[in-house]
Parts: sequence; structure tokens; C-alpha cells
Amino acid sequence: MKYETLFIMVRVAVHADHVNISDIVNEIETQSKLTLTDTANVNILETEILLSRARNIKNINHGTQP
Repeated sequence: MKYETLFIMVRVAVHADHVNISDIVNEIETQSKLTLTDTANVNILETEILLSRARNIKNINHGTQP
């Protein structure tokens, strides 16, 4: 079996009671879980959040059409 490192980007839309984006990110990083499961040919060894930052909040799609 070959060992590889894959970089997976995940988009997460949230509704939060927090006012500050850093509080939302902090809570997700400390309390949320992202789960990837093994498959028949792939064993998941480790996962981590690589980047958790929102830039240009105005440009984030909030589920409405312009």
C-alpha cells in the first residue's frame, strides 16, 4: 500500500449565534468534527483543518441569487 498526502478543500455554510467570524471559526475548530471513513482500498490515517479563514465576507454566497 502506498502512503500519500491528499489535500481536501471543504466548503461549510453555517448559521451561528456569534457576531464575530473568529468566534465562529474557533468554535468549529475546537468542537466540530469532520469525519472521513476508510474504504475498501484506502485507510484514513489522519485529518486536520489546514486553513480556517474567511476573506471577503461580502463575497460569500448566502444562498440567495443576486
